[in-house]
Amino acid sequence: MAVKQRARKDEDKAVRRLAILDTATALLQHGAYHDITMAEVARQSGLAKGTLYLYFSSKEALFLAALERELDRWFADVGGLLKPGPLTPGAFARGLAGSLTAHPRLLELMSLLHNVLEHNIDVETARGFKTNLLRKMQAASVLVEAALPMLRPGTGALLLMRMYALLVGYRQMATAAPNVAEALQSEALAPLRVDFEADFASAMVDLIRGMTRA
Repeated sequence: MAVKQRARKDEDKAVRRLAILDTATALLQHGAYHDITMAEVARQSGLAKGTLYLYFSSKEALFLAALERELDRWFADVGGLLKPGPLTPGAFARGLAGSLTAHPRLLELMSLLHNVLEHNIDVETARGFKTNLLRKMQAASVLVEAALPMLRPGTGALLLMRMYALLVGYRQMATAAPNVAEALQSEALAPLRVDFEADFASAMVDLIRGMTRA
């Protein structure tokens, strides 16, 4: 009986943890990460703030877990995108860029990963996240190399790492503060405007071509 009760409690905790993640990502959909507080997440989840900290030790740990779930969803989409067969660099890049813009919460959290979310977390949390990320990336790299046979063998994971660097850079450049966005409407400043999906895709094509077989 004790085993059953413990299993039920563990199941209840897992359900509540997912509900907290749902609340956090919903708040992110309607506001910026830096404006969200743990108190607000707790209130929206129907929990005491202290109870929330039993599930996530910090705001960073909470949104790191949210990012991990968003990555799971995105990698599943990418798998479907790449499985049809070999793609041209342009088709690959456009498909990848489109899949990223279809996951706006993923884009925001990815752009926060290194300078925000990976701070104020313990070593165990960091190791678990990185281990899971590596596993996903290695699985995806096999699909990437099958979709882009012009790549040098074994460079699929490297392409994904470089893709991430481009993603962060273009995402930050494309997300201008309101006053800056208004200033960029000037035709004189047009060369400084960034369209994330189009510019990221174009940069990805250049990157792939630079990594093709010699």
